[in-house]
Order: sequence, then structure tokens, then C-alpha cells
Amino acid sequence: MSRNLAPVVKVSRKSGFMANQRVVGQDVEASPPQLYTGRIHSVWSDGTAMVDWDYSLNHQAERHLVQSGRVRLHHLSHTAS
Repeated sequence: MSRNLAPVVKVSRKSGFMANQRVVGQDVEASPPQLYTGRIHSVWSDGTAMVDWDYSLNHQAERHLVQSGRVRLHHLSHTAS
């Protein structure tokens, strides 16, 4: 049985997140957990976002947070501008 998966497309908003919004990414796999700030570049229909981080992520955070260039929205929280 084949599954027809919907294509992943850029969307204007998903789960309250949108482009140009300030966010905090949390790497809960780090010990202790680490926070990283940035701005959303784009939001995608699969519940991910491309984030422009304020500072380069270290290798461990990159591995924990970023997959195929995008971050799952559940790793992000809103922050004040």
C-alpha cells in the first residue's frame, strides 16, 4: 500500500509561528539544557522552520536541533522582540 504524502511547502503561519518572529530554541538533549535565540526565516507545512540564529550553533546543538536545515517547532518558543 503506497502512502501519498502531501508535499512540504512554505506557509505564512503554523502553530502560532511566522516569518520574522523572534524565537528561542531549546536544546533539551544538552546537559544542562541550552537556549539559543534567533529569528524565523520561514515556516513550513510539516511543523518546521528555518531559523537565522543570532550566533552560530555549536556542533552538538546543530545536531540536536537542526535536521535538513530546519528546526521542529516544538523546539522553539516565542520571545519578545
